[in-house]
Amino acid sequence: MAIDELEFRTCVPANAGLLRQVAISCYAPYYQDLWEPGGMDVYLNTLYEPVALASELADPNLRFEIAYLRSEPVGFSKVHFRCDRAGTANAAYLERVYVAPAVTGAGVGRRLIQRMIDGARGKGRDWIWLQAMADAEKPLERYRALGFVECERTRLDLPKVRPGRAGMVVLRKDLRANG
Repeated sequence: MAIDELEFRTCVPANAGLLRQVAISCYAPYYQDLWEPGGMDVYLNTLYEPVALASELADPNLRFEIAYLRSEPVGFSKVHFRCDRAGTANAAYLERVYVAPAVTGAGVGRRLIQRMIDGARGKGRDWIWLQAMADAEKPLERYRALGFVECERTRLDLPKVRPGRAGMVVLRKDLRANG
């Protein structure tokens, strides 16, 4: 795959069904072991409920993007352009970045993240932050390589998450610096 073959499209409310399909297909392969039986289905059906998702897609503070490779969706991201956190003011929140297993390691996630970083800078934000599973070594390495630094530890507070898997790391990146 040539990274220059990627195309990115910002989602609009009419894309809710497609986004739901892409989001679930990109999330599920990586997180089966996070959930007790039935937990992931409840989580995904709640998170990507069509009416609520269409409402989010209409919110000017949020941006969802889908990455395409040769017209096939291969990943997506979501950012809140104004979402401060304690100790991190004038911030954007990179809430989701997932890619299809077929393109893992090919730079799709990096490009999605960089697009959201650039978008947050363009909106005048000083920081961008995200949360990742504390035991997700490869994603954490990638975030750190992009200049994110750990600022907090927390827990995923959702029903049916397997015991011992709820640890989360909060990372942030200073957007006032170059890079």
